[in-house]
Amino acid sequence: MKMISKNKYSPNLMCTVGTSLFHPNLEHLDPQGYLTQLRSGSPPVRADLEALTQHGIMADPDRLITILESIRTAYHDKQYSRIAGLFLNLPPELRLLGAEINSIEAMVRKHFLSDNRARLILLISDTKDGQAIGEILSGYFEHPDCPIGFSRCPIEPVIGLQDENPLVFQREGLANLARLLGDFYRQLGGAIAINATGGYKAQIALAVAFGQAAKIPVYYKHERFDQIIRFPQIPFSLDIGLVQNHLKLWADLAEPESSFSETDLQTRLTGNATVMDEILPLLDFIEDNGEKLFCLSALDMVYWEAFRSMHPELTLQPGPVLQRRGCHFRDDHYPDGFRDHVKRVYDAFPAYISQCHALAYDKQRSIQPGIYQKQKQIVGEYVDSNRFGARFEIMTSAQNSLERQWLIDRFNA
Repeated sequence: MKMISKNKYSPNLMCTVGTSLFHPNLEHLDPQGYLTQLRSGSPPVRADLEALTQHGIMADPDRLITILESIRTAYHDKQYSRIAGLFLNLPPELRLLGAEINSIEAMVRKHFLSDNRARLILLISDTKDGQAIGEILSGYFEHPDCPIGFSRCPIEPVIGLQDENPLVFQREGLANLARLLGDFYRQLGGAIAINATGGYKAQIALAVAFGQAAKIPVYYKHERFDQIIRFPQIPFSLDIGLVQNHLKLWADLAEPESSFSETDLQTRLTGNATVMDEILPLLDFIEDNGEKLFCLSALDMVYWEAFRSMHPELTLQPGPVLQRRGCHFRDDHYPDGFRDHVKRVYDAFPAYISQCHALAYDKQRSIQPGIYQKQKQIVGEYVDSNRFGARFEIMTSAQNSLERQWLIDRFNA
């Protein structure tokens, strides 16, 4: 099997993010009570006392109290960027700073990461707390004075990863986490590791499973211990033939919110009972108005993303479009030449493009010429000589990510 080559010490890290930084750490922060605990030398704060003493902060207790009170105030005032700056006044191994900072400090100290730390990708929950914690961590790790910093620290919300609706968590959240792990793995050429310390237990378990499948390092730090561990690599078997021989079916099933009835599956497999018997036990199912619909489970998504990572060049040719609907633009101000560019793209691939239409063109600095996938969309971007850009969606016959990639490779050729 072809695997993407990886560095021994990765310059990139994907990190699952939980909410312990807020609950209980900052929510129950009591500066005076914490100082009293430190002075008692009790086991829960003994490591904190050692860290604060080593960094010279315990020599000035009043300064420590001032820092902690400022953090508490900023938290209650929702001044998250300020919290990131205040954290720089404290040692990164301090438990107050949360599992994500503590574990990455341990990884840096143990030389589990490259000295040239290029990118830390924060996989946050689909909640307000997740977004706020992501803002704090991103500001902290990107700060030039951060002792364990990264050149870039993007925040990536995992849609559906929340604890209010268990079905959404299972059906969407965990599957989307597997997709993101696979996407970033391929984007970064496999030169990446996973820190699975923070987050929901199922989130951590899925990250570990993906690391095992893709054969990349996965690290975990228990909150009560100073040690961080790397999960040992265990034999991970995947029936690649079952995927390869029914590639379009798996690619269609891997689409967000995709599901098929048993009749649909039988039709796609041309009634092959043997293959049905092999595939059905691997699938999850949901009930919809009394009908059983089959879909990929979160672990199935790990298998699929591992397979795609083994074969990053793999694409599928889509079928032709049935109808052409032209190009559509809003009554708006567009870059010079934008309309003509969109029409050229539309006319260049008549067999596969059904229509093109303009999209919102906010966030100008992020617009770069080219065509790419965005979830289920194929999006084109155009920039004129004045650096004014716009976006457009290309509607095609592609039904899954492999078919969209086949088209994109030709659009960008």
